[in-house]
Amino acid sequence: MEKSIETIWKEGFISNQALVAPKITDLYNQKSQHIVDRFKKVGRRNLYGIIIGAFVILIGSYFVEVPLIGGFIFILLMWLVVVGRRQAMTLDKIDHSSNSYQYLKSFDEWLKASIAEYGRIYRFVYPMLFLAFILGVFYSNLYENSAGENPITIIMNDPDTLTFYSIPVFWALGIVIFLGIISYFSGLLYKFDLSTVYGRIFNKVDEILKDMEELRA
Repeated sequence: MEKSIETIWKEGFISNQALVAPKITDLYNQKSQHIVDRFKKVGRRNLYGIIIGAFVILIGSYFVEVPLIGGFIFILLMWLVVVGRRQAMTLDKIDHSSNSYQYLKSFDEWLKASIAEYGRIYRFVYPMLFLAFILGVFYSNLYENSAGENPITIIMNDPDTLTFYSIPVFWALGIVIFLGIISYFSGLLYKFDLSTVYGRIFNKVDEILKDMEELRA
């Protein structure tokens, strides 16, 4: 049976200082490069998905008569794409000529910095996306009755409804509170998104780095 990479690597060690078998070093260089390349591929696919989704929302918002809201969502999503492209450019600058351990270590440090930046951005993006969605539902023509009236317009024009600048107070208060909750838990939401898309890659990086550090000790 073919030996696992970990077994071959351990057999290639003759001291605690470094790998001495060129083939083993080569093997782990390829392994490290493969993981980073896989991350880049998934990242590009994710960015393309966001771009496509942004244009679909923008075009769809025109047909449901909320182009301003669709445009706002489009800008938010394209902002994420711009940040993603900038992050990808910094990732490409990591030194490929370093050994596999240093290469993966550099990638791991870049990854943590990237996640921290996105975490700060999503603290704003998540609430704004939710707000735009709510406003889109309220003001689109999807729920107009036979007379062409939107239910939200009927409620706002009801004299028994407490409003502030034509906005139902209790609805606005509820939305503001919920936006605050979303912002507070945005870090958890972002980590959930990350684990869904990149979870297996992150686990593999952690696993290989742990093995490398144990063997280098």
